[in-house]
Amino acid sequence: MSAHYTMANTNIGSYQHPLINLLLLSFLFTVTPATQAQWVALDRAAKPGESHYFDPEALEKHAHLIKVWILTSFDSKQKGGFHALKSRYEFDCQQRLARPIAHLLYPDKLASGTVIGARHEESPNWFPIAPQSNFQRVADTICKAQSE
Repeated sequence: MSAHYTMANTNIGSYQHPLINLLLLSFLFTVTPATQAQWVALDRAAKPGESHYFDPEALEKHAHLIKVWILTSFDSKQKGGFHALKSRYEFDCQQRLARPIAHLLYPDKLASGTVIGARHEESPNWFPIAPQSNFQRVADTICKAQSE
């Protein structure tokens, strides 16, 4: 059995009162969730002039697999005109493996501006998480949170 819904003939254009428009806009801004990432700094930088962060609040979990965003911020503009690289990685908490999912390039160091380049391709190739690496710190944090 399927449900069928109909709407009364309503003319949305008839609600042009400025106060109603203001209230509707206010409502939209209050129900829109904040998308500002809560970046956590990683201690070890791969190279001088780089800072690394991850967002433990924006995890996507599926059994022992967890996807997380990692931000690399560069002190100087990189070839291609970007200052930040935001990457989506998937971690396998049981096998201690990781793989890249997506990469986004930003002109600002905090990756809060407009994306200027992107690559979305789930790699079929998993790599082992090296001891004492930034990947290990991220894995230790997110996999521990998953097991609790």
